[in-house]
Amino acid sequence: MKLTKAEIDFIKAQGVSRIATVKANGLPHNVPVCPLWDRGKVYVASETKAVKMRNIQANPQAAIVFDVYRDSWNDLRGVMLQCDAQVVGPKDFKKIRRKLYAKYPKYEKTSPIEPEDSVIIELIPKKKFTWGFK
Repeated sequence: MKLTKAEIDFIKAQGVSRIATVKANGLPHNVPVCPLWDRGKVYVASETKAVKMRNIQANPQAAIVFDVYRDSWNDLRGVMLQCDAQVVGPKDFKKIRRKLYAKYPKYEKTSPIEPEDSVIIELIPKKKFTWGFK
């Protein structure tokens, strides 16, 4: 699956996106996250015991949406990625955490990502659906 430069630039510019996972009983779960695009993958931090994390452990499929919405419906744009999801290992945890802190400077002080109670989820895009790109 390949994204265009415009789609990648759009994803990188978004401060908030929404990740959808599925509970073991089949119910969807959708929450906002602070994403990081890095080398063809999306990373989000999570509390270890968060619902999205439990869902990914049971079913490693997720979707993430990056979009701009306006009530006028002018210039609507978005990218939805269907992904395989996994937790990054200890080696990559610190490297990705540094990149998350660089993109979101408030993270480090207001909601630190510590290995004792946090994980970083790696989303590997498999399919895309986009709108508003020419």
